[in-house]
Amino acid sequence: MQSKILKILSYGAVAAVIAMMMAGTVIEKLHGTDAAAQTVYHHPVFFALWAVTAVAGMAYLLRCSGKRPVVVLLHVALLLILAGALVTHLSGVSGSIHLREGETLSAFEADDGHDVQLPFSIRLDSFDIEYYPDSRMPSDYISAVAVDGEPVTISMNHILKRGGYRFYQADYDEDGAGSILAVSHDPWGVGITYAGYLLLLACMIAYFFDPDSAFRAARAALRKRREPGRKRKIWTWVLVGGSITLLVLWLVKVFPKGNLMPVLRSPLLVIHVVPIIISYTLFALTTVLGIIGVLLPAEKSERMRNVSLSVLYPAVFLLTFGTFLGGVWANISWGNYWSWDPKETWALITLMMYSFPLHGDALPVFRKPRFFHAFCIVAFLAVLVTYYGVNLLLGGIHSYA
Repeated sequence: MQSKILKILSYGAVAAVIAMMMAGTVIEKLHGTDAAAQTVYHHPVFFALWAVTAVAGMAYLLRCSGKRPVVVLLHVALLLILAGALVTHLSGVSGSIHLREGETLSAFEADDGHDVQLPFSIRLDSFDIEYYPDSRMPSDYISAVAVDGEPVTISMNHILKRGGYRFYQADYDEDGAGSILAVSHDPWGVGITYAGYLLLLACMIAYFFDPDSAFRAARAALRKRREPGRKRKIWTWVLVGGSITLLVLWLVKVFPKGNLMPVLRSPLLVIHVVPIIISYTLFALTTVLGIIGVLLPAEKSERMRNVSLSVLYPAVFLLTFGTFLGGVWANISWGNYWSWDPKETWALITLMMYSFPLHGDALPVFRKPRFFHAFCIVAFLAVLVTYYGVNLLLGGIHSYA
């Protein structure tokens, strides 16, 4: 009975979090970022739902999966990430400092309007905009500053770290004689979050080598019930060819040709985007398999479920990797690894939705092939909203992608 209550609390809270995040992106579009933060992302109910998800989910996992250390540690990693986010929210300070050329300041304005004293002084010596050759499109924004007299350069994807404070190039004055730097002071939250990221990455890799994983079980079921060689080869080539075609089409669309905006001039661009595109391709493949699966007889529909599971695990893990790496990149560029931008919010919604069918042991309904396939078909709507809907309808800092 206790396990059943914990399960209901955990998965019910996840569903409620997804619904609130969906509402949050709509509220932001209609009423602005502050309204979305006040009514959803910073609301006590939202924090409470995350807390219920974390505590009840971990308690249920320990009761039912004590002999699966990789799975347990994977969820511990997610708890660390949530804990880091909470520590950042409670103890982190962020704001901005506006410097004119030759001006020296030793305090910045926090987001709540209060002045925060710095343990050092910072002076702007010059601000420059670099342009692409034969173009008026900026390639970088560069602030040459002096920290207690020591010269330092701040630019996009190149931050200043000093005394626990981090400074990021955020904006500049129209006359080119002033620079606005974002400031962040988060000595504990970032470290906890990054520890969660590293543990999560290690566990996702280890999961595919775990002989007791559901991924291995699905693969084993397929090996036991192979179709005749010729038919199996046809299926394999159809699925692989379709996946490669979709991947190439997405790559052509995503990677712009020519000059990139300054924030995108980073080696993290490819590492961030490619895993997400591959995951979207695999999700599209599970959608195709789902359409086929709901039309097949029960026995073949079950086999198709195992095929989809074999695709779904790497898809979810790739989306997880790409999304959290994007958080690292955002922290490097903007000083905030999660800002509830509509694109990143819907990426998280997609990730959480597709995590449901991976929990067939806890949610028996996903062991029913036709329900599993129908859910995968519906879940692909989240991918479409993330990739197309945000750009067309919701906007945000990722609307160029």
